[in-house]
Amino acid sequence: MLITLPDYVLDFKDNLIESGRSKSTLKQYESDLKKFFTWLETHKGDVTLHTLKSLRQADIRLYFQFLKEKKLSQATIRRLATVLSRLMIYHQCVGAHEIHKLAEAAPLRALTEDDFITEAEFEKLTHTVLSKDPEVTRASARNYLLTRNWSFITLIRTFGLTPVDIHQITMSQVNLAQEELIIETENSKLTLHLNKELMKYIRDYYFSIPEAFRPRYYSEDPLFVAFNNISYSFQYDYEKQKPKALSVRAIQETIKDEVRRANLRKISAVNLRNAAILDKLTKGYSDDRLMQHFKLTSEASLRRYKQYAKEKNT
Repeated sequence: MLITLPDYVLDFKDNLIESGRSKSTLKQYESDLKKFFTWLETHKGDVTLHTLKSLRQADIRLYFQFLKEKKLSQATIRRLATVLSRLMIYHQCVGAHEIHKLAEAAPLRALTEDDFITEAEFEKLTHTVLSKDPEVTRASARNYLLTRNWSFITLIRTFGLTPVDIHQITMSQVNLAQEELIIETENSKLTLHLNKELMKYIRDYYFSIPEAFRPRYYSEDPLFVAFNNISYSFQYDYEKQKPKALSVRAIQETIKDEVRRANLRKISAVNLRNAAILDKLTKGYSDDRLMQHFKLTSEASLRRYKQYAKEKNT
């Protein structure tokens, strides 16, 4: 299994840094490229630049077939294809154009109403998230987290953030006084204006954390802090000398738990995010603004939402 990337990928990475790509984007690129080079080493026996440049359509088809056999979603395959295409374009590989064609030839599944959370479902979910457990049990640890959980669920539904975005929010991005949240994208920064209700719950959650473990203003401390369900306390990373960030998995599992508690159908962060994208689309956001705001990787991704909105209104 390939652990490190070839040296020529580091040149590509340096180019990404110079072009202003965020740390989270660089990390995602590394992860995606490691998947490819692990496959390439198995398929071709080496990962030299010469081997990369020698790849042709048949090889690339085999790679996509490999990804499909892993049962990855079409959206994930498209993302992997986009990252690989950019690497190959950077190194002037002939196969780069084949990747683009193959990615476009594999259409994303059409969206249906099941891909979105409805207003009624979100209202019911909100009520459940803010309702305390009546019994004092281990599960009642969530009683300490009602405002935290409601805040990040609402951020996902309102602005289309992902669990990764929520995990990565630091205090340097939050302005409690101005009621703003800044999210970095590949090429710019998005300033999100938070309404009074959302800010109230974020503040309530923030000040519910004991001062010794509370994230520090203007720091790289995480906004959303992990919680120990046994000791009933927010977690602190003593090695890094800062609160421990709520993990992506914990965010996803919290949403699933609250959905089950509300007795709703299977709903995830994706349904919440999809609803946010549809909201902005129907409000007349331009294609460029939608692509930038939601960090969509291709026009094909946006096309699905436009097609769904069109069919819904006919």
